[in-house]
Amino acid sequence: MGLLTYNISDDELEIVTLNAIEEGKGIGTALLDEVETHAKMKKCSRVWLITTNDNIDALRFYQKRQYEIKSVHRYAIEESRKIKPQLPFVGKYGIPIRDEIEMEKLL
Repeated sequence: MGLLTYNISDDELEIVTLNAIEEGKGIGTALLDEVETHAKMKKCSRVWLITTNDNIDALRFYQKRQYEIKSVHRYAIEESRKIKPQLPFVGKYGIPIRDEIEMEKLL
């Protein structure tokens, strides 16, 4: 039904991917709750992730779950395109993709 991948480094847990087959069924929330419990068990001080400026659905999802925008890395996608030139220039809702947004939840 869903998959969340993560990486723990030092005392931080980074969410690398979060995917749910069906939206609005609580799958993403359940995965997020479980990884936060795991992070606390591993004595992590924060859970964090990076998303792109066009990912309005993710920004809404995480903010509703007490994640905050920590920083905006302006034009970071230009650097990413040097490695992955297939990255699109325009995302969902017709928004140009150019910035990375770092979000975090302190534990």
